[in-house]
Amino acid sequence: MKLTPFKKPITTEAEYERSLSVLSALVDKGDATTAEETAYLALLGTLVEDYERRRAPEVEEVVARPVTPVEAIRWAMDRHGLRQKDLAPLIGSESLVSSVLAGRRKLSKAMISRLHEALGIPFEHLFEPVRSGLFRRIAAAAI
Repeated sequence: MKLTPFKKPITTEAEYERSLSVLSALVDKGDATTAEETAYLALLGTLVEDYERRRAPEVEEVVARPVTPVEAIRWAMDRHGLRQKDLAPLIGSESLVSSVLAGRRKLSKAMISRLHEALGIPFEHLFEPVRSGLFRRIAAAAI
């Protein structure tokens, strides 16, 4: 997949829809994504979340520090009145849910996509931080 460099934030509904299509295509690749595609996915997810926040600022929750994926999932579980076993269809199995929530297992791209779609958890809260050096190389290529 050819990755188009980012030149500006998402500002229109059409750009937003195209970005969601690219996000979906990258997530569908699953574990076959390259390191560059994974970093691109994280950065594009951030741009999509930024657009969503600007489009509907009333739903923005103020957080003083970055939220970990486990915290985001637990918050969504509480918000939707879900138990661990309710996440099995989204994550894979009850034992896998336990491993993810205990921090013993990382989320796959497919899990991230399903959690975002089903529970509305922002992409940026479901991805582990990417090394900043990789972001700098991608940003430099976009200029």
